[in-house]
Amino acid sequence: MMSKQIMKPYIHGKNLEILKQLIQDGYVYTGKNRNKLRFLQRIFPVIRRSQFKNRSIYYLEDKNKLALKEMMKQNSSRIINYHELSRASRVFNTDISKHEKKQFFGKNKPRSRRRNHKSEPVQVSVSKEKQTLLDDFFGRFLHSEVL
Repeated sequence: MMSKQIMKPYIHGKNLEILKQLIQDGYVYTGKNRNKLRFLQRIFPVIRRSQFKNRSIYYLEDKNKLALKEMMKQNSSRIINYHELSRASRVFNTDISKHEKKQFFGKNKPRSRRRNHKSEPVQVSVSKEKQTLLDDFFGRFLHSEVL
């Protein structure tokens, strides 16, 4: 007589390692583990999958922002714009605040504001001899018949 196998899902081996990584990091890239991750997703409905630019990632439901940031870091293009980030946030079903966007793009530094200083008159020190020569020149120039 054959023994009946228990058909309840159990996790061991590579599936267990992937689950541990998922719990520890909050996300796992699909890679060659697609079938194993789908199996875990059927058992644990809190595991989500999103795909952006032909790359897929599995993540825990409450770690969607973390998974989004990681996915954007792995983006093959070095140029990322706000439109692309907002599109990716819709894929991951999360909203990103303006501060988080700036932080992601490295623009979280405070802007330096240009200060308007009151201009003070510049005083040039001229020796008395030079001043006398200048006054004499202007006196002659202004009283000349050329004007």
